[in-house]
Amino acid sequence: MKGMQKIKRGKSFAGVVRYVLQPGAHHKSDPVVIGGNMLSGSALELISEFNGTKQLRPDVQKPVWHNSLRLPDGESLLNEQWASIADDYMKRMGFSDTHLRCYVLHDDPAGQHIHIIASRIDLNGGKLYLGRNENLISTRIISELEIAHSLTVTKTAPSLSNTQPKRKRISRNEQKLSERTGVPCPKKSLQQIIDKSMTDKPDLLTFVKRLEESGVGFKANIASTGKMNGFSFEYRNIAFKASQLGKSYSWANLQKQVSYNPDHLEAIRTNRPTKDHPAPAPAPAPATVLKTTERKESIVEKIAELELRLREDKRNEIVGKILQKNAVQRQKHLRFVKWLASLKQYIELLRVYGKSILHNNTAGFSKVYATQHLTQKRKIRL
Repeated sequence: MKGMQKIKRGKSFAGVVRYVLQPGAHHKSDPVVIGGNMLSGSALELISEFNGTKQLRPDVQKPVWHNSLRLPDGESLLNEQWASIADDYMKRMGFSDTHLRCYVLHDDPAGQHIHIIASRIDLNGGKLYLGRNENLISTRIISELEIAHSLTVTKTAPSLSNTQPKRKRISRNEQKLSERTGVPCPKKSLQQIIDKSMTDKPDLLTFVKRLEESGVGFKANIASTGKMNGFSFEYRNIAFKASQLGKSYSWANLQKQVSYNPDHLEAIRTNRPTKDHPAPAPAPAPATVLKTTERKESIVEKIAELELRLREDKRNEIVGKILQKNAVQRQKHLRFVKWLASLKQYIELLRVYGKSILHNNTAGFSKVYATQHLTQKRKIRL
């Protein structure tokens, strides 16, 4: 993510507000206010609100503060994500909640960016935001935001501009898993966090503090002799050895990017302050600290487990459909068997009833014949 080459200050809110909200053919959609602490969203109302702060400090010649944050080409974020990043950025830059500001999204084919317009005059007492060395500070803060909000890490430090870190490539399974879940690959994110934490060649304690602030657990492998053998890491509950990340993350290469002394190693091993770091960062939360007695899954094992779980879920779904289909067929067969039995019973009843009628008819005919025959014989005898 990048900011403007130089943060702009100006006299008129009207010009910058109209500029950032003006529709253009180069936008995918019309610019829209996505965040801030303003009450309105139209250009005229925003200008009116901003101008209200000028009444508090008529002596201030340039009350307007304007910067932008731009993603790399082709990347995009949700409006809520942009607003959260912008709020974090303004807080780190030193603006209070009572400095009026708005965030306007521009969605271009090359990538998204937002414009941040703010008043340097605080509504609470008219205190003026000074912002000394703000361009240099802004560059550092943007780098921190990339790590804190899991954004693509852009290289800004000269020490990294000429050499590319030797990273382990992301496997096909890791790429597929990231595509299915919509979550950035943990290995790639961890590599970016470590790279960004070493951009200005910090001392060892500052380096590990940055890791902790970015949600990275770590374990320093320090021998009983005091010799440092390297780090193992944990990110998003997945354990990583340095060898799984790439050669650049072995201690032989990491120590070239950080400065340290024996006191630093002892402080990490015992978690106690040093002279140059009287108040080091607290230890990571228990949920993210690697413990030697606790079994942690490697990234390969984690991916294999997820793949197996997905296959089992798919197989269970297929088996369920087959069982359901068989149950339906079984019910149809049972209904047919019952119908067939009923039909046989009905035919049997008809057969029995037919025999009964035939027997009765035959008996009646025989009785009539006998009666008539006897009558004729009596007549003959007479």
